[in-house]
Amino acid sequence: MPLSPPRPDLADTDRADPRSSLLVLAGWYVAVVVSFGWFLSTLSASVPADCGEVCDSERSRMLMVGLYVAMPALFLALLISLAMLAALVWSTRIRSSVLVGTLSAVLPLLGCGFLAASL
Repeated sequence: MPLSPPRPDLADTDRADPRSSLLVLAGWYVAVVVSFGWFLSTLSASVPADCGEVCDSERSRMLMVGLYVAMPALFLALLISLAMLAALVWSTRIRSSVLVGTLSAVLPLLGCGFLAASL
């Protein structure tokens, strides 16, 4: 009776799966973008009547803040998150993909969120 080769899903069980960890990381970023869109939908789109053409609505002002401050901060957080994901997957023995994806996403998101809020 010949020995069968080891099954690939059981061969490397001491590390988290990089693909599912990446999906968890992407889920966190999608949640941030969706929550910002929901926040924008709660703001008023009306311009004050006595202001003329100079003023913007609350929604358009916050959209500009999102475009010029939050989007670069989110991109920076994504780069840091991808580097952390690679480091956590290959250098630690954490088996949970959810934990690896969450750790690599939440810490940079919080740091860049505080950085963007302080500007």
